[in-house]
Amino acid sequence: MNKKSYDSLYPDILFHFTTKDALLSILESEFTVTYAREKIEGKETTREFAIPMVSFCDLKLSELKVHMEKYGKYGIGLTKEWANRQGLNPVMYVNKYCEFTDNFNNALYKVYPDLSKLRKNKNIIPIQYFQILDAYRYMKNYEGTLIRENEIFKNFRFADEREWRYVPSLNNKDVEYPFVAKNNIKYKKQKDEYNNKIANIKLTFQPTDIKYLIVENENEIISLINHIKDVKGKFNQKTIDILSSRILTKDQIDNDI
Repeated sequence: MNKKSYDSLYPDILFHFTTKDALLSILESEFTVTYAREKIEGKETTREFAIPMVSFCDLKLSELKVHMEKYGKYGIGLTKEWANRQGLNPVMYVNKYCEFTDNFNNALYKVYPDLSKLRKNKNIIPIQYFQILDAYRYMKNYEGTLIRENEIFKNFRFADEREWRYVPSLNNKDVEYPFVAKNNIKYKKQKDEYNNKIANIKLTFQPTDIKYLIVENENEIISLINHIKDVKGKFNQKTIDILSSRILTKDQIDNDI
């Protein structure tokens, strides 16, 4: 039987976008896992919570322009082979108007009080509870309201981002709370406290896993190369040369790709 190849609609790279300082930190100290707020809306129900994760987008270079405007002008692209080794998973998008979404929200509403009682009484919580609820950590509305700093985007189609997530394993003993109710992480101080509990969890990568580095403009390329050289001897000269050739700018992506 002859094997046939085909051109996929999806690239072989996942991108993570952030601020300049955060990109430099990633290159120096790997990805830091933090709690991110999520909201799952149905026709009649809404559940808000936070989960520990690192997010990526499954977009081609030519599709990044809009995404970068909302999530940051600095990015790193890593191979899907790396993503598979680290256990990342695509997000499951759910429609607000589908009965499934309300059913799932209602199921969580029924289960969560049981978890609270078990924890309050210092009982051992059966892992099966968390295994069922684990699906929540990989769910997102197909469409909804996106809030980024001082901007609000109504009817934003989250599915356009084709998000993948790294979420720590349920077996990771450093994660006491696989997800947190919104009221417990409502304020920055609360969020910082939960993030401090998982500060030592890192999503690691090797230099060979990096396919692209993105900065805002050409004036920042030299400073990024110098930072790579200074990162605790992590990158040898050959690697520095390779990574230097893989640096793109937001201006290039906006205008040339």
